[in-house]
Amino acid sequence: MEFLSSLIDYLPAWVKLEYLLALIFFLFSIVSLNFPSVITKLLMKFFLKDEKLTKGEKLFIKLSVWISYFLALLFLNLSIVQLPVPSKFLLVINKIFFILYVGIISFISVKILDIVLEKFSSSMKRKVLPSEAPLVETYYSMISKLVKIFVFIIGLIAILDKFGFNVTSLVTSLGVGSLAVGLAAQDTIKNFISGVLLVTDRQFRIGDRVYIKDIDIEGYVYDIGLRTTKILTITGNNLITIPNSKLTEGIIENSLYPDPRVKDFVEIGVAYGSDVELVKKLLLRATEEIEGIVENPPPSVYFTQFGDSALVFKLIYYVEKKDIAFEVKSILHQKIDKLFKENNIEIPFPQNDVWFRNPLKVEVKNEETLQRKDEKL
Repeated sequence: MEFLSSLIDYLPAWVKLEYLLALIFFLFSIVSLNFPSVITKLLMKFFLKDEKLTKGEKLFIKLSVWISYFLALLFLNLSIVQLPVPSKFLLVINKIFFILYVGIISFISVKILDIVLEKFSSSMKRKVLPSEAPLVETYYSMISKLVKIFVFIIGLIAILDKFGFNVTSLVTSLGVGSLAVGLAAQDTIKNFISGVLLVTDRQFRIGDRVYIKDIDIEGYVYDIGLRTTKILTITGNNLITIPNSKLTEGIIENSLYPDPRVKDFVEIGVAYGSDVELVKKLLLRATEEIEGIVENPPPSVYFTQFGDSALVFKLIYYVEKKDIAFEVKSILHQKIDKLFKENNIEIPFPQNDVWFRNPLKVEVKNEETLQRKDEKL
């Protein structure tokens, strides 16, 4: 205190302590605004020691940025408070800063909760099977969205209370008016409940490949929201938004859950007279050393029927996942064609022989006979 008093004594008469403190706090505010870039670089350098940046580390970097914004706002508020401004003007400024405080604190709270949920999600992923990891990610995404809504609702209530609104009566009024709102927003509420059911029923997870039969769309689940679900289509690589109620009421085929393996087959005909056992061995040999065909269960071959122009065989095998099924089948077709040519196995093309019950007689007459008949006529 003595040092501060002596410092004040040395100040010029026109310099007041309030202005000096306001200037100091204002400088702190400017410095705090430049913290995010510096802190981000330091954290990136620290987190990238293992050459990868996890989702939790990204959230921590975002949290540090919002904390810097909060400090900058706090120092700016302290700087303005030091100035000799009218009380009415100061009251307005305090309310504005209160709104900003609530907003930034809400964002900080959301980031902290996201970090906590991410830690919980990561620990759960280590405890479950690898096939269940996307399901944990889906639960995390849904809970995170609900938490964010809850936090911002609390922030809104705090702001309304600061401006003199009776929060209790407001909540009561909202309760009375919820029936009218519910009737007006039936579809929104329906889709929200459907979104919760999609997650709890485990119909699909984020990243799963699904086929929605009712609307004939196939693609990957990009995101499961509170009202809609986004599907990234396979054919056009387009992002399609579908109301959740459409999905809960429709028929959905999931290609990756609970088992990503896909059963596929190749049906082929060979010429009559071919060695049946040799054909079966060649078809099984064709599946060997093809990446994507699983060994358990092993491929199998069946002699299915006597066709019109060929002996028909069916080769059944399993692929690791549906995404590579077409590529695997293409490679398999090439190997079968090569092996059949090397072993003189003919793949016939459809042909028909026409037989007549009574033999046809063809009478050929020379030109003279025809001329005589013309003259007689």
